[in-house]
Amino acid sequence: MTYGRNDQPRYRQQGNGSRHESDERNHRTQRHNGNQYRASRPKNGSRFPPRIKPPKEESKIYFIALLPNAEIGKEIIRLKQEFAEKYDARRALRVLPHITMQVPFTASPSLEKCLIPGLTAFAASMQPFEIKLNGFGGFSFTKRKVLYINVEKNAGIVQLHQQMMEFLQKEFGFSHMLARYGFNPHVSLAFRDLSDLEFELAMEEYRHRPFDASFQVRNLYLLRHNGTSWEVLHKCRLGGA
Repeated sequence: MTYGRNDQPRYRQQGNGSRHESDERNHRTQRHNGNQYRASRPKNGSRFPPRIKPPKEESKIYFIALLPNAEIGKEIIRLKQEFAEKYDARRALRVLPHITMQVPFTASPSLEKCLIPGLTAFAASMQPFEIKLNGFGGFSFTKRKVLYINVEKNAGIVQLHQQMMEFLQKEFGFSHMLARYGFNPHVSLAFRDLSDLEFELAMEEYRHRPFDASFQVRNLYLLRHNGTSWEVLHKCRLGGA
């Protein structure tokens, strides 16, 4: 306590200048007691702890194809091995002999839960048909050179391909560039690992070489890449069970 000019007692003022010292002390005590249940702010300065994001699913690569029967498949594998030894082109050995119906596409594995039953139902609506293989052919782009066994186009394979493109676009949102209608069915013997000279020599050797075979198409196959090679993920029966 101090005295003013007129010797009147007055209290020392603190804080905002309007509370007495005792009132200010009580106010600070109450404010402190009110904060005792308030959560402390994390050291990183954020009021709320960071949200833990679930790990993203790693995308996989898929494609849809027709596979020949076991007998013809073995003969095609033998031709692939023969070609690999002559021209050291071995990439085609990493995948089973097949006719591509839908080119490879990347998707989350969660797509399998709806793609497999959807593709199964689609295949059930189609009928089996015969495929004929006849001779050899090839095409060459700047970075892609392919030698293959010719597949004769017929109504069965053309109808299956066209309707599958419509199905993938409508039901799974495939773009027209991905599910495209241009279709040149073939069974690859070698691709991408041929030089210009090797491709020319191979075409000269195989151009007039005979190859004739046929098989009944009864299944549509969904294949998935496992990191090193392709594996059959699901077999869809044409015409149902």
